[in-house]
Amino acid sequence: MELKFENIKRDGIIEYTHSINVGAYCDDDWKLPDDRNLRWGNYRCRNFTCLSSKNPKRGYTQCIGCFEMEKEIGKWVTNSTLLADFKIDDVLRVKAGEIRIGLDIGVGTGTFAARMREKNVTVVTTALNLGAPFSEMIALRGLIPMYISLNQRLPFFDNTMDMIHTAGLMDGWIDLLLMDFMLYDWDRVLRPGGLLWIDRFFCNKKDLDDYMYMFLQFRYKKHKCAISPKSKDEVYLSALLEKPHRAI
Repeated sequence: MELKFENIKRDGIIEYTHSINVGAYCDDDWKLPDDRNLRWGNYRCRNFTCLSSKNPKRGYTQCIGCFEMEKEIGKWVTNSTLLADFKIDDVLRVKAGEIRIGLDIGVGTGTFAARMREKNVTVVTTALNLGAPFSEMIALRGLIPMYISLNQRLPFFDNTMDMIHTAGLMDGWIDLLLMDFMLYDWDRVLRPGGLLWIDRFFCNKKDLDDYMYMFLQFRYKKHKCAISPKSKDEVYLSALLEKPHRAI
């Protein structure tokens, strides 16, 4: 859909016109905001350039490189050598036309939500400011941040989300009891027929069976599942699961 704006002078002469395509690719999603938009007092860095992965004194260790838009722009849309990397188009094709709202649980700057917005899908992004302004960066990209920790229940009604996506936060370090709490809460807010996208969850090889059981205990339908090596002793696990319709 195209929107057209006109600036008309008092004498009726059109000074200029401007058109935008709603839902189309937006260059501003892939540019760093002005440094003056943030209050930097809570962080070691005082500008976005300082947050580069090349700076050893950047002040954070989670999602290194997330503030480098030239790296972020290729996520979920370009082909990868890892089997555990799923593309957004392939995932949405599983439920064509049915995914409208979703939740992204992880550490990042909103790139997943930005890509989903291009597909007319609204995604709320959870964020914790772990040494860097993740929440502010998400908001400055015109996206919706939600500041929430792992041990909190999600502030959503039951059976409302079309998709839950998680990447980069809930990995093999997590306690199984906490993980069980989180998964049950995700199951609560995900609607029947909705998709749970486990994206590049990594753990030690010897722990993989335990985590697989945690993800599959709800008897979701498996649409896609892939395991890729991360290191000698660690692996990536990605899965696309569909919540079943259950009897009341």
